[in-house]
Amino acid sequence: MSRSRVRAFVEHRIFQNTIIAIIVLNAIMIGVQTYRRFEGLPVLVALDAIVLAIFTIEILLRMYAHGWKFFRDGWSWFDLLVVLVSYIPSGGAFQVLRVLRVLRVLRLLTSVPTLRRVVGALITAIPGIASIGALLVIIMYVFVVACTMLFGAHSPYFSDLGESTVSLFRLLVGDGWGQIIDPLADRVSFAWPFMMVYGVVSTFVILNLFIAVTTEALQQQTHADPEPSLVESRILEELRLLREQIATLQREGER
Repeated sequence: MSRSRVRAFVEHRIFQNTIIAIIVLNAIMIGVQTYRRFEGLPVLVALDAIVLAIFTIEILLRMYAHGWKFFRDGWSWFDLLVVLVSYIPSGGAFQVLRVLRVLRVLRLLTSVPTLRRVVGALITAIPGIASIGALLVIIMYVFVVACTMLFGAHSPYFSDLGESTVSLFRLLVGDGWGQIIDPLADRVSFAWPFMMVYGVVSTFVILNLFIAVTTEALQQQTHADPEPSLVESRILEELRLLREQIATLQREGER
């Protein structure tokens, strides 16, 4: 079978949707096997082997269809590594590596275009996220030192830099405001106003900057790689079928 036919086969929507369905089925199977009464069930073990064989055949078909171009695509490398990891023995000393089977679920990131676009946006946003993260670390350090100096003698949650860091991180994610701040406010009158300033700066400003940067990167990714509409998809499918018919006529003419 020619590369063009194999490429058309692996890129066909029915084939891709079938692979997505198998990935979802495999994810459910892995979740079911976390229950001890289903662990090692022969039916599930056999299905797991079948799924791995299907993934292997799919990777080999894609490698044959695309040739060396397969290895120029980062997503293809990701799919290949996920499949290779599944062949690592999980018995004996490698028992802990059984958890690596769950990585097959991540193949949804490469199979579903919208998910792949989101991941691409997150990768694009890494420089901006790193800058905002550095700003958050600086602000956190300022407040950690300030809280330790101001409230260390009045609350065990701010007795040293370590305790202050943990306490402020809990407050950052919205946990323990009543548990940490209420007893402190009974001893220090300005505890609540001070912590409200910290909450506004850390949560409402910094964390919203994370969202803004990620959203902007997602919009850029969407404009750079827009998903074809239904009409465009039909046109592309008709063009593909037309190319196949022309190739078939040319082969018949050569004979």
